[in-house]
Amino acid sequence: MASTNDLTHQSGFIFEAQVEQLGASTASGYPAVDETAIVHVTHIVKSTSALAGYGGQRITVHLQSPASLQVGQQAVFFTHGIHYGDGLVVAELGNIPGSASAMDAELSSAVQASDDTEMTQRLAQADLVVSGVASAPKRHTGTLAAAVRGISEHDPDWWSSTIAIDTVEKGVHPAETTDVLFANSKDIAWFRSPKVRAGDHGVWLIHSKDRYGKAVPAGASTHPLDFQPIAEASRLRRLLK
Repeated sequence: MASTNDLTHQSGFIFEAQVEQLGASTASGYPAVDETAIVHVTHIVKSTSALAGYGGQRITVHLQSPASLQVGQQAVFFTHGIHYGDGLVVAELGNIPGSASAMDAELSSAVQASDDTEMTQRLAQADLVVSGVASAPKRHTGTLAAAVRGISEHDPDWWSSTIAIDTVEKGVHPAETTDVLFANSKDIAWFRSPKVRAGDHGVWLIHSKDRYGKAVPAGASTHPLDFQPIAEASRLRRLLK
């Protein structure tokens, strides 16, 4: 079996739940099979923003075969979402019988390690990392912006903000300010991208490509990790070393 650290890094949704029914499904669009189980989520350990509201709800888990859990049993499930229709279905990568509180220290350490790994990778990809305060954003215009928009089916609706720089954490930037683009669109392709507001104070990871690897009109922050509150600055400096 994979280690807790490995399972945590691979999983987008980790939760404690009690098994209510085997061979059943909460989603009409995802028929029940021997490996599906309805569980009641009692505690969320790690989640994407899309799944953060499922605490206390009944969802379906597609268990790994052979399934060993029994009705009434409690376990911590390591999963990722596979069906988001009329009922949530997640695929199990592994489970640990028992409660999350019994392994709180181990899970907390694993989640932190996973978060640090993802953050370190994003920092390594950034062209420039600065801390500072954002000005009021404005719509970004220009022929290059229009050309880049035309490539994508989902228009990012580029806006721009000027960052008054406190510190340069990675890269070289002698000026006291820098402009950063962000995707103001609420489209599914961009809804998790940072949305800049006047007065935002934090650390900005600025890239020459968007989160999907496509060229952008100017330096941009488009990944959910590309803006971090200023309280995270010390952690980011440690990860940059």
